[in-house]
Amino acid sequence: MKLLRNFFMIAALIAIPAFGQELTSDITGVVTNSSGTPLSGANVTVTYKPTNSTISRTTSSSGRFNAGGLKPGGPYEVTVRSGQYNSETTSGITLIVGDTKRINFVLETIDEVVVVASAGTTLDTGYGFGTALTAEDIEQNASVQRDLKDFIRLNPLVSLDDAQENYEAISIGGAHPRTNDLRVDGVSFNDDFGLNDNGYPSQRSPISLNAIEQLAVKVAPASVEYSGFRGGVIEVITKSGTNEFTGEVFSYDRGDSFMGDESNGDIYTFNLDDTSEGFAFGGPIIKDKAFFYVTYEEAEISKPITHGPIGSGLPNNIRITTDEVTNIREITKNIYGFDPLGYTSSNVSVQEFTTVRLDYDINDAHRLTVNYKEVDSSKLNGANRSSSNMTFSSAEYQKGELTETTGMLLVSNWSDDFITEFSFSTKEQITSQLSPVGQNIPSFQINDCGTQGIRCYLGPDVSRSANDLATETTFTKLKGTYYMGNHKFTFGYENKLWDIYNVYIEAQDGAYEFEGLANYQAQIASSFEYSNSRDLTQQGGAAVFEYYLDSFYLQDEIDISEKLNVLVGVRYDQFDSDDAPAVNQGFKDTYGFANGGIAGTDIINYRLSFDYEIDEVSRLKGLFGTFSSKLPTVWISNAYTNDGTRIAQYNSANAAAGCNPLVNVSATMPSCVNDAIVNAPLLAAKVDFIAPSFEWPETQTFNLTYEREMGDWLFTSTYLNSEQEEANYRILDAGTGISGDKPLPAVLTAPDGRPILSQSESQFKTTKFGLYTNDGAQREVFSVQMSRLFNDGEGAFSIGYTHQNIDMICSMQSSTSHSNYGKCPASDFQYRSASRSIYETEHRLFATLSSTHYFFGPESPTTFNLFFERKSGLPGTLSFDTYSSPGRYQTQGFGHERRTNDDSAQLLYIPSGVSDPLVCWVSCTNPNLAVAGEILDLLYNKYGLANYAGQIIPPGAFEFPYQTTLDLKITQVLPGFRDDDQFVISLAIENLLNLIDSDKGEIFYGDYTGKIPVLDFQLTSDLSKYIYGNSRGPDYAYGYNPNDPFDLSKSAVNSIWRAQLGFTYKFSL
Repeated sequence: MKLLRNFFMIAALIAIPAFGQELTSDITGVVTNSSGTPLSGANVTVTYKPTNSTISRTTSSSGRFNAGGLKPGGPYEVTVRSGQYNSETTSGITLIVGDTKRINFVLETIDEVVVVASAGTTLDTGYGFGTALTAEDIEQNASVQRDLKDFIRLNPLVSLDDAQENYEAISIGGAHPRTNDLRVDGVSFNDDFGLNDNGYPSQRSPISLNAIEQLAVKVAPASVEYSGFRGGVIEVITKSGTNEFTGEVFSYDRGDSFMGDESNGDIYTFNLDDTSEGFAFGGPIIKDKAFFYVTYEEAEISKPITHGPIGSGLPNNIRITTDEVTNIREITKNIYGFDPLGYTSSNVSVQEFTTVRLDYDINDAHRLTVNYKEVDSSKLNGANRSSSNMTFSSAEYQKGELTETTGMLLVSNWSDDFITEFSFSTKEQITSQLSPVGQNIPSFQINDCGTQGIRCYLGPDVSRSANDLATETTFTKLKGTYYMGNHKFTFGYENKLWDIYNVYIEAQDGAYEFEGLANYQAQIASSFEYSNSRDLTQQGGAAVFEYYLDSFYLQDEIDISEKLNVLVGVRYDQFDSDDAPAVNQGFKDTYGFANGGIAGTDIINYRLSFDYEIDEVSRLKGLFGTFSSKLPTVWISNAYTNDGTRIAQYNSANAAAGCNPLVNVSATMPSCVNDAIVNAPLLAAKVDFIAPSFEWPETQTFNLTYEREMGDWLFTSTYLNSEQEEANYRILDAGTGISGDKPLPAVLTAPDGRPILSQSESQFKTTKFGLYTNDGAQREVFSVQMSRLFNDGEGAFSIGYTHQNIDMICSMQSSTSHSNYGKCPASDFQYRSASRSIYETEHRLFATLSSTHYFFGPESPTTFNLFFERKSGLPGTLSFDTYSSPGRYQTQGFGHERRTNDDSAQLLYIPSGVSDPLVCWVSCTNPNLAVAGEILDLLYNKYGLANYAGQIIPPGAFEFPYQTTLDLKITQVLPGFRDDDQFVISLAIENLLNLIDSDKGEIFYGDYTGKIPVLDFQLTSDLSKYIYGNSRGPDYAYGYNPNDPFDLSKSAVNSIWRAQLGFTYKFSL
């Protein structure tokens, strides 16, 4: 088994140990003679060939040597010498970050034959389950977008939600995408605050692919050094300089010249520019001593908008004409004094990447690494993506994100048995979100703004009127490793400090809603919303606070025998803060406890893992342990921003007599409205708090992986089971009473038994949301894969299948408390139970094929690489439209005030038939059987939900359409202008199916929340029966189209083929 494993390459995908150090790797082994006797005192030299850096070790009485704190990557060479024995060398060793490479040596006597061995082309597997790619793999695998996702997806347990533009997300093992942990050279490179769906700190992939030496995805890392994630750890190690000056310049083009224009009869015309250019250069500062490596890349994308008004020529029509848009624009300029702009036809984003890395071998015992990274991006967000709403350009916003990181690592070998690592890093992120027309203009919503009855949005988006964010994170780590016999002890301390400045005031300049264009023209609004700081300044609403994490850990890795290795460890995490939200005395007096922030919550994690070689052809690895989860900082920040003491919401009860902002509406805020903010009581504001009973969520994970050689094939299977706690919001002022810090269950119930709350209009936008810990969620994933080499190792093929069964409590896809509470489909929003997750990909079939040929000579390889995937669509469900009128919250919104139910996520009740005792068909005394028949036909036949008759439909009752992917990359290496230079031409094509046949490769998707509001919700006044339909018919939900029951959108960009042509010139000096 060892011989084949050392040679195996699974379609350029390398199995790795998902444990160990974050920044370094180890080599360990035992030296014996040919009779099996351990050799004591043998000299072992480990050389990192690119820089000739060496360390020496002497074997112990048991013949064991340990070389720790090594730089990930390679190649390494290990040479053993001992007296009367021949020396032996193993070369070509590549190390994955956190890997312990085990290499045993058998030395022969002087008169025996000496063989220099090769470690092969891949890495040994270890604890847990994970995958990794080298720089060469990244260069050859298919990627048009030059995004990390294209390589992360090669892990069998990864699923991408990338069908819907601007909502790309990476789910590992079925977990929430924002619970992954992305690290670059050990420095967190996440969107820690939690505003980006992709989890990146930037608009697109946050690092240039040309800077990457190694990319690893660890699903179940055993080492206690790993914590603060739920899905998986994505680790990137950047390239470092060597003793040779090397560099490359590159350019990629993936604009409209490299795009298709037809998908199953739909003709598209894209005006798209999408380019990337950059360079990389590295080499010695002092030969054999100090080295540098620098990369820079700039990407600029002009992306097509998917929806536009009729006559705009964009791929999908919004139900309004360009003439109607022009009319609304002129009305706004003439009456309200600002230009709302028209519609946007392209979305321009720019991103720059810079990486600088310095490595200094101080001496044989000490090594220092310093790195700097910057990613600066800008992108227009909020563009039209629905046929039922028209967003004017003024309601979009330019989102800028700047992330800078610095890091240093000092590795010190104090003896053969004791190594320390000291690392320190900082990360600064600045996020801005600005409307094209500025921030001092109200937001307007016009209902029925066109002849086809849609909504129009203009003026700055309500969530961008005052939105400013700056975060700084510092990380300090001190780690020791001590080798004693067959034990490797690891112990350490970590401190992570988050420093937050956040301003978020919704509708700071006012938000008006108008019923029809005539009322908009007459300056008569139907509703008005306004929030501001109590001193009427943006700074007055700022939340400024710090919180921190202290961690201690201890671990023992034991080589019990040549076949069995075991790891045991424990980790203690404590989250705390010296800052607290301002105490809202009105809240404290009403509920009996103070509105709190993050303080004094701790968690103890344990790990137990093994790696057992059953026989020469099979191997079993296992992990059982607990992990602390990762929470977006915005959920914590909400408690500091919305404490009720600094920001208040407008309420007419606090305004002077005669103050009426609904008439004579203008772009200037009436003074009487501002006076109402200044004079608002403390409880007349939204209050977010972290419940006193809150505990940091924990995940308990079991992972078992089995490998077996079957002739020329390698069979791999892995099973993952995680039981997890989640952080979810509840409403404290639900009108049901409280017990301790929790709301009591509601007494009132709907006809199907779901609870009805008792909120009132006075609570509009002043609800009290608490963050609590809930348990009961579970993830179960099983994957199998068959892989083999062919053509003497120049080709590789793999095929696999992954099944997921994921139950979660709430998807928590948003940043604000009310959206996280209201967008997650349920029938009981206060006491949710686990149900099918929106992130579940039930079935995933995948395959890779790579083959290298030499059509133009032995120095000019041509490599073909194919990636295929067919996977289930994400789960969906049906819901009521619960948009309610003031005073009718119980009969139209299950008792929630209209801010918390306007996302319409209450699960639909499926009638048992025409005679269902819980349903009145239009009228309880004179039922409309025609309406009943139409609704039942829709639910039973079009949706196929007859099995749920007489029940509340569960989340995930159906799935959106399957998606099929076929991508190709061809890489051609040619001689450069000088010896040893190379000219690399690459052509990557995604959606090859569409290129082959324009009727194939369509990608459809539903709403990112997985819900489809179908029927308008209404109860009888005594709450005993549902009323389905009205005098006009079935009374469908706003924007619902029964002819498109699954509310599918076609991804125009992803449904046509798209290519990227790349040119890279590699040189050495």
